[in-house]
Amino acid sequence: MEKRVKKVRRLNIKALLVLLLIIYLIVMFLYTFLTMPIKNIYIKNTKLLTDNEIIEIAGLKKYPSIIKINTKKLEKKISSLELVTSVHIKKNLLGKLTIDIEEAKPLFYNRNTEKVVLSNGLEVNKSNKYLGIPTLVNYVPKDLLKEFISSFKDVNSDIISMINEILYDPDIKEEVTIDDKRFKLTMNDTNLVYVNVLNMERLNNYIEIYASISSAADGKKGTLYLDSYLSENNLFTPFDGNKDNKNDSKDENNKNTGDEENGED
Repeated sequence: MEKRVKKVRRLNIKALLVLLLIIYLIVMFLYTFLTMPIKNIYIKNTKLLTDNEIIEIAGLKKYPSIIKINTKKLEKKISSLELVTSVHIKKNLLGKLTIDIEEAKPLFYNRNTEKVVLSNGLEVNKSNKYLGIPTLVNYVPKDLLKEFISSFKDVNSDIISMINEILYDPDIKEEVTIDDKRFKLTMNDTNLVYVNVLNMERLNNYIEIYASISSAADGKKGTLYLDSYLSENNLFTPFDGNKDNKNDSKDENNKNTGDEENGED
């Protein structure tokens, strides 16, 4: 009988080492990928909020793994900041985290509530962060105040910083209300401006309007009326040096004109 020769397979050490190396590399790649920390944080469109405030509230001070970050949860945390109107976060596999914030702007200090009113409608405590804004000095009905905020938020911040005081001053003649949504603004340059909710956006052209008018008025200060329903009708009345600027009004000017026409002193 012929004896069967058993074939013994020799272990291929080289192939085994290559396989183990491949497995090791895959495991190390996955570990590095899953534990890779944030490398760069980019915060966009902020003026009043500091990067440190945002990083602190978001819990990013220790630069955690970018893969483990839940952008929705992070957006919710950042949205809890009073100045944040909206936030959108993007991340990529290279460790870059981009936080795009829409920031509310401070509009005015409400003396009645002792709070700062923001463009998102929130009222917050006064702080050094909210400087260079006007003061609303008297009471405004709740519904009208909402309308005022909605229109005033479209005024440029540079123009808002030029306003010193805001007074709710409805146009009433002979006990008849002509315009119950009118406001009087005392400007830092001492001019007065009358404007209503409907025409609030015309304040953005305040510098140009006054510049074109002041040359004809020999650079005098006075009262500018932007409350007309005709956008091109920008009436300007120079102050009378013999009377208090703050008491200037169209009614007073009309009265003075009528007295002069009638020959009265």
